Amino acid sequence: MSPGATGRADAPLRPFRRKFNLLVCFCFNQAARPRRSLTEDRRTLSGNARTHVPLRVQIPVYGTGLFSNSMTDVGSVILPIWLAGLGASPAMIGLVIGSRHILPFFFAIHGGALMDRLGAKRLMALSTLISGALILSFPLQTSIPLIIAVQMINGYGASMGWIGAQTAFGKLLNGNPAYSGRFAFGLRMGSFAGPPLVGLAWDQFGIWGGFACFALWSFGTCFSAMALPDIPGSRAGGPRPLRMGDLMPRWADYLAAIRLAAMPVMGVVLAVTMLRVAASSVQDSFYPIYLQGLGLSATSIGLLLTISSAVAAFSALLVGPLTRFMSPIWLLILTGSGSIFFVAITPFQQAFLPLAIVAGLRGVCMGISQPLMLSILASASTPGTMGVAAALRTTANRLSAGVTPIGMGFAAHMAGLNDSFLIIGVALLAGMAIIALKVWRNPHLARDED
Repeated sequence: MSPGATGRADAPLRPFRRKFNLLVCFCFNQAARPRRSLTEDRRTLSGNARTHVPLRVQIPVYGTGLFSNSMTDVGSVILPIWLAGLGASPAMIGLVIGSRHILPFFFAIHGGALMDRLGAKRLMALSTLISGALILSFPLQTSIPLIIAVQMINGYGASMGWIGAQTAFGKLLNGNPAYSGRFAFGLRMGSFAGPPLVGLAWDQFGIWGGFACFALWSFGTCFSAMALPDIPGSRAGGPRPLRMGDLMPRWADYLAAIRLAAMPVMGVVLAVTMLRVAASSVQDSFYPIYLQGLGLSATSIGLLLTISSAVAAFSALLVGPLTRFMSPIWLLILTGSGSIFFVAITPFQQAFLPLAIVAGLRGVCMGISQPLMLSILASASTPGTMGVAAALRTTANRLSAGVTPIGMGFAAHMAGLNDSFLIIGVALLAGMAIIALKVWRNPHLARDED
């Protein structure tokens, strides 16, 4: 085909391409537009780093966390149903769902470093805008390889939104434990409300309704990010245009991440994160199978999971008061150990009531430990490394979530499902004991995060 013919064939698409490019540029430039400095609105509460942050800053930060952290929960409601409707096998469904974690595992650190250089706000807005657009394209896809490719890019965009939300929390809310409790409450509320809403949209309006609701969750992160004020402390020293060279990973960023992980406090938090997420992976993968083996209905299983999430949401609000009486890092170790313990004793519960009590107690530990991790990471990071710190945590989560179910599967195959809970639980608690011993032998670790 001649160049002229090609140009004529592309002519109907030009207005749409022009509008899409203008939309992307508008989002990116609006997020980069300077606004009033936060220092005009802050007042010091004490001689340390704790400051009062106005609600006009707090609410968008909570919004970014609410929407970005629950993207996986919302998508897990409709993606498997839609893929099954396309005739995909269970193995292929698992491959599609799991493919969203591939790019974040390898490039989360690059994304975090990019946010430190260029600013988290505009990259978060642009990434989640693209992610939302890709979600809307799912109903048009019929090729599994193409669906996997779209899911990989969508997963990375959603992860950039979550990394940006953590960066915004650290830089704008200063890692204050009281604010971290509210932030974690928002995270839990997103996971609590999102899945029923997208399921209702699917039931009432079909495939397009379900995916439109899913896309709105991504756009919610985008709009929340655009409502944020300027995030101080970026390495760039001010907004500048995104260049093609910025998209290429740099070895220097990965070396900087390794140096950051080598910091004692950072290493402790990342280790606790991996052990805590490992217990959650057991809960997400084999816990429903155990409950089903007891003869519980799907409704009862869902109710147990809801109890845990609801209790965790309100427990997160206790972080501020609790840190007045106990060192945050020791409180993190204690509640992290509790979240593992209450998974390990699952086989000893045979009826719904004791299972519900244990689920609630685990929810308390999960609700307190999550904001503590975010707060300590923010306190241990400098303004120029908070994006990398959030990306390090994301990478650790992906690694732990990917390895633990495999180990649990081998344990269940060798010793049976019931004993596998105990085997994995004892191994994880042993790791937590090693962390506690390290902190006890190095008392300065309990002070460095303050």
